[in-house]
Amino acid sequence: MAINKSKKILCAVSIVLVLCSMAGISSRAEEAVMAKEDLNIVFAVDHSGSMNEQDAQRMISQVLQIFTDTMHGENVRIGYLAYNDTIIAQNAPVPVQQESRREALKETINSTVNKGETDIGLGLREAYHLMDGCTGRKMVVLISDGETDLERSDTGRTEQDSEQDIEETVSLCKEEGTPIITVAFGREYEGEESELRAISEQTGGESYEADKPEELLSILYDLFHTDFSYSVREISDSIYDGGSQRINCGVGDTAYDELSVLLFSDREIRSAVIVRNGNETQPRIMRNYAVAEFLNAGEDEELTVEFETEQKQRVSVFLIGRRNIMPVIKWNDGIYKNREAEFEICFQDESGRWVESPIAYDTLRWQADFRNIEEDISIPVELETTQTGLQGHVTFGSSGRYRLYLNTGRNSESTYEISEIHVLNTLPDSKDMNRIEMHTLTGELMFDLTEYFADADGDALSFELQELPQEVVSASVEGHYLHINPQGRGTGDIVLLVSDGEGSLMGRLTVRVRSWMEIYPAVPLLVICLLLFALFKIYRRKKKVVIVPETVEEKNRCYFTGRINVYFTLLPNGMEEIPPLTFTLHPIREGRIVVGDMLKNYAELSALLELDRMFLYPADNRKIIFYHNSRASVMVGNSIVCRRMQYALAYGSVIYATSQDGECEMEMHYVSAN
Repeated sequence: MAINKSKKILCAVSIVLVLCSMAGISSRAEEAVMAKEDLNIVFAVDHSGSMNEQDAQRMISQVLQIFTDTMHGENVRIGYLAYNDTIIAQNAPVPVQQESRREALKETINSTVNKGETDIGLGLREAYHLMDGCTGRKMVVLISDGETDLERSDTGRTEQDSEQDIEETVSLCKEEGTPIITVAFGREYEGEESELRAISEQTGGESYEADKPEELLSILYDLFHTDFSYSVREISDSIYDGGSQRINCGVGDTAYDELSVLLFSDREIRSAVIVRNGNETQPRIMRNYAVAEFLNAGEDEELTVEFETEQKQRVSVFLIGRRNIMPVIKWNDGIYKNREAEFEICFQDESGRWVESPIAYDTLRWQADFRNIEEDISIPVELETTQTGLQGHVTFGSSGRYRLYLNTGRNSESTYEISEIHVLNTLPDSKDMNRIEMHTLTGELMFDLTEYFADADGDALSFELQELPQEVVSASVEGHYLHINPQGRGTGDIVLLVSDGEGSLMGRLTVRVRSWMEIYPAVPLLVICLLLFALFKIYRRKKKVVIVPETVEEKNRCYFTGRINVYFTLLPNGMEEIPPLTFTLHPIREGRIVVGDMLKNYAELSALLELDRMFLYPADNRKIIFYHNSRASVMVGNSIVCRRMQYALAYGSVIYATSQDGECEMEMHYVSAN
């Protein structure tokens, strides 16, 4: 039995250190360091009178003190609440790396006594509210040896009050994703086991049983899995005669940023000394265990552990090494919607050097998912271990901002995250602009618009008829098919609003209708027609050089509405900040606005962004058409804007423009005049 206790202690100590390895994070897609969220843990422990029978030696307090005393992570806060039918003692979560606050917490844990009746609802409610105001993830660990029993309590509370507190607290935990871990403690279970299990299952936590205090150590193993930054090694587990003992041990073939030596005994440890490089260190002794901590332990470094024992005293010695290793995610290329992206997670030490084989990272149960920041979308991904780290593939079904959540455990919620990943959407584009040829006697023809327009992201396109040369043809759109009926001789443009669900552009198809006399004239006339046609083709080629929106300007019968708000979000070095600018559009009666004319008072910035090559045109339904022929990088929302293409914008649309050298960025918001 004593040997099994030592093994469980080894497991618990190794798991306790899981939460300590954290790192910073970046939002760049190519390479981003990952950081772990803060974790707040509150132990809610039953200290009713029946616990004197179940835990006569108060080993639960010893186990929790070991847990608290071996934590180092800056992201971990531990709280404690002792309850019976009242609140006996409580300590809000404190950062365990601060020694003074850690010692105060241990003193609170060690000072509690067992008495009174059991009110689980009261203890659970107050333990949850101890974390009010805490940031990061939260967890409650509830330890009880029985059901709520208030028959002999003089507090005035009833079992119905306790049940209501449990129901309300469970509901709050479910809503915010706070798991409640329960431990049914004691040798005789009546109904409490199912009650505690129901609490855990409703909140996504785990439920455990423990017949005796030592089994809490193995439960900690299930709660807090070994982290890839840690190595836990058992040096000795023996029963000694009375007298002085001496153990020589080596650090091993790995250097550690931190090294802890832990001694655990079935009796009180009276004295101990750790000798490192000829220097003696007195460990902190807390009754049955002692801990000594060292920084920067080198490879093959030798240690000597000396301690005094009584006759037949069992002592176990462990070396716990920690390296500051952090996961780093790398992307092979840009991230676009509906395109499979491959990424790799490698590991770096504190100096930025790559770690080819971090301790036991391939034995962990890695789980990962991408979550959309603005919508309730979660994309789980499978991870494979490689010789250098982890590898995965993901396909995003929509553009926007995502975060990657990576965790290594089931209950510990040891979650690393990347602050932001921007998934881009590519707008539809024309893939075939050939003219549609018809003659006056042709009946209705049907054209598949997907042969003329495509989306690089593979989005399904929708089409809406915007403008029609009614003297030439009549037309209608059904799904992705365009139905055309000739009405008379001539040439005109059919204008369509082409959308991929996230962005749209104004697509243009040219249709020409000729009579039979034009098709089959006499030979001389045919020659003349061919010459005229050649001249017409030359004219059309030249016309294509002219910016397409000039055609829109000539035919435009709409007027501007709303206003444009302009913000300069990045300016060249040395240039003073420019306040937001507003330009009212509805008084303007021209058929085109040159953006450079709007900002002529800022000639230098206009030249950087080539604003004289960006244009706005009025359109139906209070929309405007945006067109540019500049070398600046331009986006509408999450979508990349192509040059020499027309884009229909409604109220709320945002145009982002970045200069070619990246020194100047501007936003234009098209909003209602109200």
